[in-house]
Amino acid sequence: MLYEELLEASKPRFDEFFKNVKTFDNQFCWNEFNEKCYDYFYKNNSYDDLATVAKAKERIAEMKDTCSKCGKYFVPKRNESIPKYDVILGQQIEEELMSFIQGKLGTRVCRGDLENRSYPDCKILKEDGSIAAYFEVKYHAAPFVYSVRFTGRECYEGSVTLDYKKMKKQLALIDEEINVPVFYLHWIDYPCLKGIFFESSEEVKNHMEQQHSEFERKKREGDERKTVGARYFSKIYSYLLDLKDFESMLDEFKALI
Repeated sequence: MLYEELLEASKPRFDEFFKNVKTFDNQFCWNEFNEKCYDYFYKNNSYDDLATVAKAKERIAEMKDTCSKCGKYFVPKRNESIPKYDVILGQQIEEELMSFIQGKLGTRVCRGDLENRSYPDCKILKEDGSIAAYFEVKYHAAPFVYSVRFTGRECYEGSVTLDYKKMKKQLALIDEEINVPVFYLHWIDYPCLKGIFFESSEEVKNHMEQQHSEFERKKREGDERKTVGARYFSKIYSYLLDLKDFESMLDEFKALI
């Protein structure tokens, strides 16, 4: 599995980066439990009959204990986040993915935002040096534990987010200035579900418009809580089961170069 290869390749960097930091037990790891969760929550899941965490606790033996540890660890951690360190970690994540993708594609993968900081973070070059595609990398380790309560979505499915204001500006810039495909890569590293998933800028644009249109309708009806409204206006919630997997991503990149 490509994700396991990525973890093995990036292990030295992350062992060093986190040597003085307490991380969650299985952060940057993959085991049989995670494979079961990947199959149950993503590979064999459907919006027609969405898997719930409650059902997963009945079917996957380790799930109850993992959920308990997850809540105790990540609920307080959300209030401890330090933006400066989040940015540094993000850079480490990007560099590992760029290096791994470059090795798999056999072409250069480098920073995409050096000339214009508003451009996507990374770019893939063709053999002739022209740009084949851009991509951004988002790392998600902390699931929104209370997502069912606030958004009506299961935590594993409703925690992949993008910043609304940033995306609105960047998508406008993509429409105006970028004539190659742009992708958003999500490195999901929850205690249960893990993997690399991706979506196109067009897909992000479509569900951003859909979610905010839906919120405005509910707001007019008076059904939406204020706290949820603030969250919807600040974040875009990607749909996990509409995201494509790591293997599909590399196939798509290969076709572009």
